[in-house]
Amino acid sequence: MSKTCKNCGAQLPDEASFCPHCTGNQTEKTVVKPPRLWRKKAVTAALCLVLIAGLILAFVLTHRSKTYEGGAYLTYTDKDGEYELLAAFHPRDIEANRPVGEKSVSLSTDEASNMTVMLGVYHNGEIADPDEFFAKVESCTLEASPNENEALILSEPTYNTNFLPAARESDITYTGASGTNELCWTLHMKNGDTIRLRQTFEVIPLVHQVYTPEDTKLDTLEDLNALLARINEEVPEDTIVDIYLPPVTYTGNLTILSRAVNLYGNTEDSGRTVFAGSLSVNTHYPSNVMLFNLDFEGNGGIGLSATASVYMGGCSFTGWDIGAVALDGGMIGVERCVFKYNGIGFKYDSSVYSSFNSVFPDCTIADNDIGVQFARLQGTITIDFLNSVFSGNRIDIDNQAGYPIDTSTAVFQ
Repeated sequence: MSKTCKNCGAQLPDEASFCPHCTGNQTEKTVVKPPRLWRKKAVTAALCLVLIAGLILAFVLTHRSKTYEGGAYLTYTDKDGEYELLAAFHPRDIEANRPVGEKSVSLSTDEASNMTVMLGVYHNGEIADPDEFFAKVESCTLEASPNENEALILSEPTYNTNFLPAARESDITYTGASGTNELCWTLHMKNGDTIRLRQTFEVIPLVHQVYTPEDTKLDTLEDLNALLARINEEVPEDTIVDIYLPPVTYTGNLTILSRAVNLYGNTEDSGRTVFAGSLSVNTHYPSNVMLFNLDFEGNGGIGLSATASVYMGGCSFTGWDIGAVALDGGMIGVERCVFKYNGIGFKYDSSVYSSFNSVFPDCTIADNDIGVQFARLQGTITIDFLNSVFSGNRIDIDNQAGYPIDTSTAVFQ
């Protein structure tokens, strides 16, 4: 016996848990504290918050706005799949899915011209429906940089069926002093994404070499041919050649071959410059020949045939079977020109050309059998006969090719 009962004091064995004398309980009671349930709840809540935060983060990372940067080409992905976007300068490049990141042109510093730049969109390897894609677009802009002193003037990008399959096009007006600029297409998507494509547009200023009757013998066709031969040998190809002609009549045929020159007829009281023979233009660089204030007087045959681009201002054609004709590789632009007493005033029989004039303003097309004939002409850019006058022709316009033309401001008498 080594312990006594807590109640009666009787001696008890060490291992006794109750007293046989008084039945008193000999085990000490332990106070059991209730579990702290708030700690479990806090831990559970914390784990839930971590899980929710993870789900939110995953959603944000999956759906956050993205910026797509590219040169003239990039791929863009949204819920409808992958799109290919490309920038170019001609519908043929859009049709061939051929991005064009750089474009260089040459122009005299005191001249202005224009260029079209365009955006194409493909979806699943096919040209995308522009309405479907641009339904996703909040805004589409085209900007130039550095564009100092507004060296380039850009029109707002639009959808123009004349430039299919391009989804958007913009017209750039530039001068020979515009220099080099980066063009940046920016599309802000309705889902918050941003798409940027970039191109480089460079204008190289041209140097002019001028010849006048005061410094060069130009009295006969032989004189003019001799000058052209000398120019081919001595003047660099990237130099613009301007030849100012005296008030004489050149008898015989003339060919402007290999390189382009510009011919300016006399406009003084002493008389006009007349060509009594045919002129053929077949040049490769620079491609454009400019003719101003020249009178082509014939007795049958063709007054002007062109397999390169020719622009004419203030010229006249009388007495020819065909006054002027654009053949394959050629294009003729006219402004303030007169076509009278010809079989055909001027004719287009060309399926390939490097440049294009879409407005033929202020011309007089009178007393011809056929005023203008479109035998062959590729493209969809509408030709506008702005304020031109048709009078006394048996047929004013013979549009065999079904080419789009606008005569809404022309005068028919």
